[in-house]
Amino acid sequence: MISSEFFNKENLSLYQPSAEVQKQTGIDQQAYNLGHQILTKAWPELNDKSVLDRDNEDKKILNAYVDTNVDNPKEAWKFRGTRSMARNRGLALHAHLTSGFLFPLISAQDQNNDEDRGVGDFMQDMLLWMGNNSNYRESFLQIVMGILTSPAIFMGAEYAEIMQKIKQKTDNGWTTIEALDEELSGFRAPVYGVSEVLITNAYVQNIQRQTCVIKERFLDYSDAQKKYGNHDNFQFVQKGINSVLNVSDGLFYDNYDPDNSDLVKETIIMWRGEDFEIPYLGGIYLGDDDVNYNPMKHRDNFGLPKYDVIPFGYNRISEHYFYFKSAMNAWSWDDKLIDALYENYMNGEFMFRNPPIAITGEDNVDTSIMFPGAQFVTQNENTKITSLLPQRQDNMFQAIKMAEDSMKEASLSDTQMGQLPEASQKAFSVAKADQTAKIILKGVGQALGLSIIQYGRLMVDIAVNHLSTAQVEEISGVAGRIKYRQFVLPKQISKGKNITKVLRFGENLIGRSMNKKQKENYALTLFEEAGDDKTIMVLNPEMAARMRYLVTIDFEEMFAENKEYRQKLLARMYAMLRQDPLIDAEVLTRKLMHELFRSEGDEMIKEQNDIEQIMKEFQSGLQPNIFQKIPIENTDKLRAMVGV
Repeated sequence: MISSEFFNKENLSLYQPSAEVQKQTGIDQQAYNLGHQILTKAWPELNDKSVLDRDNEDKKILNAYVDTNVDNPKEAWKFRGTRSMARNRGLALHAHLTSGFLFPLISAQDQNNDEDRGVGDFMQDMLLWMGNNSNYRESFLQIVMGILTSPAIFMGAEYAEIMQKIKQKTDNGWTTIEALDEELSGFRAPVYGVSEVLITNAYVQNIQRQTCVIKERFLDYSDAQKKYGNHDNFQFVQKGINSVLNVSDGLFYDNYDPDNSDLVKETIIMWRGEDFEIPYLGGIYLGDDDVNYNPMKHRDNFGLPKYDVIPFGYNRISEHYFYFKSAMNAWSWDDKLIDALYENYMNGEFMFRNPPIAITGEDNVDTSIMFPGAQFVTQNENTKITSLLPQRQDNMFQAIKMAEDSMKEASLSDTQMGQLPEASQKAFSVAKADQTAKIILKGVGQALGLSIIQYGRLMVDIAVNHLSTAQVEEISGVAGRIKYRQFVLPKQISKGKNITKVLRFGENLIGRSMNKKQKENYALTLFEEAGDDKTIMVLNPEMAARMRYLVTIDFEEMFAENKEYRQKLLARMYAMLRQDPLIDAEVLTRKLMHELFRSEGDEMIKEQNDIEQIMKEFQSGLQPNIFQKIPIENTDKLRAMVGV
């Protein structure tokens, strides 16, 4: 908090906006202060720590932080370290949860609540394109790492079109033009730390029900200029300076931030219930000239405003509390106990190997003779040397094992972390531990999946509101016709074949209705255009906006498949189903080839004309054996490969 002494003439800002802006800034500043109080208040749900303190402490656990500073020299000899048990299990959990990227699954319903699989499949591929052409995957990795250490971590779903200035050579030298900045534009999935998103109610879990949500982050001045440089108030924006409103006199004062002297603080305050969103740079208002008209940027396909950030966490603490318990928090007591036991054990080892002794008598026995194999002979019968240590206890390892077992019960088993089980362990016990760990892992995945479902809804909103809309195509520098975008997904698997999917929003379908025959003719036209290596899907953009979308998640995606097991399974299925009349033999073969050889599998499949001729011969009995045309030296190898 800023003290009253700060508000003096020396700190008076050049930025002094209108009364309307001043009033709105005061309201937003109150919401900001409330959000900051929630972050800094001690909560019983977090063991009487604040959100920020809990976040800081749990990050230290993951980073295996050890305070080695010792004020008392007599204590300097003691062992200080960590077994990093929580860290090791946290990194193993991260590897399991990110072995497959969780991606939302989309289904579509029309106004009669009937499922439209075509629109659902199109939108599913549309979201896949968005994920492949943005930072979604790297953000997902950061999110999963964040749930290990933070009471909450947030992922945003944002869309922007930001221009940059580029130099272009001309006949008369060069000129500066504006072009779309591909790095900052389009769909983006930024990650916000727990301190970068503020809420106004700590006991409302659904973020869409929060009265106000505030996002803040620090930008490079050049990035801030690209995004807000056209606003009249940008002239007041300075690096490392935040303008603060003094409510008592209604004036703004500049506060210098030495920790971020080269950056600009962006604060976006959103009021969903009032459809209100205002950006501030360093405390300077950058909203609309009409203060009362600042609609929220993110809206669903029916035009309703929504917050564009979703919280993620390890598991819920209670049925109402907004923040989560991180993995490091859940394992912290076991981790501390294990470290304390190891410290005691190591310190005991140091003591027993260099024991303190009490000497009575006249002889001088000092450290000069304290080394392995030393002999001390005295003729003074009054000299006595007595160890100060009690009799050594050997149950320390048992206590350590009990503490480690306690942590295993709440996390992954040893075999899931890549360790071989001990010879004394029975197979049933190992399998039972693995099964229990999988249940725990699936529970964590469900919490993660529920947040992905909410995030998938935001992605659908962006696809409908921004990617399905027409763009003006410039021809020779002159505004030209309206054009809808085309989206290409290469290397997709369809019926076991490696193809390219092309997604289009068809402007020729707007306002048009087709009967069954016309739809078949249109589909045939697209089929002929696509050829053998493409699939073209076209969607009416008006239909995309009218649909209701249901978002689900496949929790099995987070578990890595056993490729060896899947290959053997497909090989056996090939042997059993190859001659089944209900099975498409070509698709079955392509599935097996792709599983064994990935993208090179298509090269081993014969051309379509050859396939049709072979199938005719096979069905007519002219080719009863699938290995008939294979050289005899390769037959045994292929038989083994397909499991026959």
